[in-house]
Amino acid sequence: MFELAEDAGMIDQVMADLSAVGQILDEEPEFLSLLTLGRLKEEERTAMIRRVFSGRISGLTLDFLCVLARRNRMHFLNGIGQRYEVLLDQHRNLHRIEVTLAKPPTDEQLGQLEKDLSGAIGARVKLTVDVDPEILGGIVIRKGELVIDNSVRTILDRTVKAVMARSRQKQIQRQQTKKLQ
Repeated sequence: MFELAEDAGMIDQVMADLSAVGQILDEEPEFLSLLTLGRLKEEERTAMIRRVFSGRISGLTLDFLCVLARRNRMHFLNGIGQRYEVLLDQHRNLHRIEVTLAKPPTDEQLGQLEKDLSGAIGARVKLTVDVDPEILGGIVIRKGELVIDNSVRTILDRTVKAVMARSRQKQIQRQQTKKLQ
């Protein structure tokens, strides 16, 4: 789908279409159920999609939805939309970065964080922010498989483990010293 949209010069339009259709299907789960249950014939599913979406989305997206409906794959549309968005970000050379913070950032903090991360990797970034009070403070940054965990929770856990390890090591050394005496 992405390649077809790119060839047609419609990558942004198709993304908007997929988002709009996905939102409608999320808001109207009965409609999605009707399209995905095996009770309707292929022709009925495609006719229904054309009636609902014709004139509201591009012909390319409409044809794609009809192909999904004919093959009874409409339930995959959400995942297809997410994958399309990833391809669109790659096409735009946007790097997806997820950050986890203990509390919601202000718009100013978010802008500065985006600027800092963009400078650090030397490319434009697309941030996804999660809020998790369990981390206590600091930040967790994820880019693909790379995770930088600089949260207060992790720092405290590391510190406790280091203190415990040193304590055990000193205890072992004392026991060895007593045996030698």
